[in-house]
Amino acid sequence: MVIFMNIVVIGGGTVGAAICAELSADKHNITLIDGNAAAVEEVTSTSDVFGVVGNGADISVLRKAGTEKADLVVAVTPGDELNILSCAAAKKLGAKNTVARVRNPEYSELMALMRAEMNLSLTINPELAAAKEIYRSLRFPAAAKVDTFYRGRVEMAEFVVRENTPLCGVSLNELRSKLHLRFLVCGVLRGDEAFIPNGLFRLNAGDVLCVTAPDEELSRFFLAVGEKKRPVKDVLIAGGGRVSYYLEALLQKAHIKSTVIEKNRELCNEIAEEYSHATVVQGDPTRQELLLEEGLERTDAFLALLDTDEENAIISMYAKTKGVGKVVTMIRTMSYVDFFRGVGLQSIVSPRSSTASFILRYVRSLANADSSHIETLHKFLSERVAAMEFRVKEPIQGLTDVPLKALKCKKGILIACIGRKDKVIIPSGDDVISNGDTVIVVTAKHHPEGLEDILES
Repeated sequence: MVIFMNIVVIGGGTVGAAICAELSADKHNITLIDGNAAAVEEVTSTSDVFGVVGNGADISVLRKAGTEKADLVVAVTPGDELNILSCAAAKKLGAKNTVARVRNPEYSELMALMRAEMNLSLTINPELAAAKEIYRSLRFPAAAKVDTFYRGRVEMAEFVVRENTPLCGVSLNELRSKLHLRFLVCGVLRGDEAFIPNGLFRLNAGDVLCVTAPDEELSRFFLAVGEKKRPVKDVLIAGGGRVSYYLEALLQKAHIKSTVIEKNRELCNEIAEEYSHATVVQGDPTRQELLLEEGLERTDAFLALLDTDEENAIISMYAKTKGVGKVVTMIRTMSYVDFFRGVGLQSIVSPRSSTASFILRYVRSLANADSSHIETLHKFLSERVAAMEFRVKEPIQGLTDVPLKALKCKKGILIACIGRKDKVIIPSGDDVISNGDTVIVVTAKHHPEGLEDILES
């Protein structure tokens, strides 16, 4: 059973608008607060959302939006202070749960210590989330995107089938019998069409695959199919902003050397003082001569992390012409992501898209009060395939303890993985789902509200 909630969203920018659109489609009661009347009008004209024009930290505005009866308040304005203050005020008025977007590194550390005192249910830092996503993609250089499930024990990776590799022309049944590894190809994007493939599906060059495997098996899979690239030991980073700052902490722990090129002297000094492993160069990272001088043609990975999408795209395409094995591009404008993927940039990170997805996963987990509870939801293959992680809280008639080969699942739904205590199961037809399991479901069409919803009625 899904609980339809009263949700107040503070901030009608790109992230707020995306959250409103998704949650109104999920039939929740949404109220948007923004000081810009035009932004409120735009969102309310395209989604079933009630709009209130005003300051999200103003008590009278919060009351007008019905915050006292809100199940959730989400604050995603550009200002960290406003987001924190709005959530604290909403909680005092009676809101059950609050989520604040907090971007400043200093505030992020403070929030970890004071979240309970500030009455915040959850904080999300877009730049930190983007840095973690970039770091995951560096662990598997062949993959365009990597997400984790089951507390990091299961990886799901997206990559392109190249010509003249062992994958071309092979059916999935042949591939599994040939490799003797624990993996599952759970989604394929061919042109503009997404497939949830069966064992007879044959792979072609140019297909974009979504593969799931236990953490330790994914590297073996890439090696076996000829997609293994040398481990990333050094990176060249264009831009020294917040994403780079957070990423450097992860690179330092992994003993990965980095060179950062940044125009702003203060940002250069900040990174140089904090991270001894990093070489920091003050200069224009869009200058081809400087990129070559700092080792573009020799680096294992190039990361375009400037504030301007167009500059990131251009220097990423230049890096690809120089044969860089791994190129990661940050695109902040959500509507640009598909376009830049279409011109050959595969590893794209979007902080705003990650923020919206994170908040939506949290909302959907609150809304599901059924016998199976959504833990996480990630989207792959240009947003056409969803991977959902469910936790089975109690036995489900007709589903638990039934061999998977006997289940009549809806078309376009695949059970990709089962987590049971410390064990990761890439399922066969004889496996069963048991009470307490974590189950990863992949779908290209349906968005099941609970595990029971994957079955034909």
